[in-house]
Amino acid sequence: MSDYLDPTDSVAVPRTTARRAASLEGKVVTLLDISKAKGDHLLDRLEELLRERAGVRAIVRKRKPTFARPAPEPLRQEILASTDVVVEALAD
Repeated sequence: MSDYLDPTDSVAVPRTTARRAASLEGKVVTLLDISKAKGDHLLDRLEELLRERAGVRAIVRKRKPTFARPAPEPLRQEILASTDVVVEALAD
């Protein structure tokens, strides 16, 4: 795990990254589009590759309302309750 500073808070808050899954085999993967231009293109291709190569159980697609703010709490809770792995996409 790595330590980093979260710039989305009013002051920099130390955070720790989540543990990475050893494998995606049988996992539910959420692909989170942060609403930047062409992020969906990146996630479309990633979804294809995950389905072909990773043995995932399911892929769920979610989208933030805006890239300018953190994901709303209800969306974060929904993802947390229903997924094993999250990939957040940023593209322009």
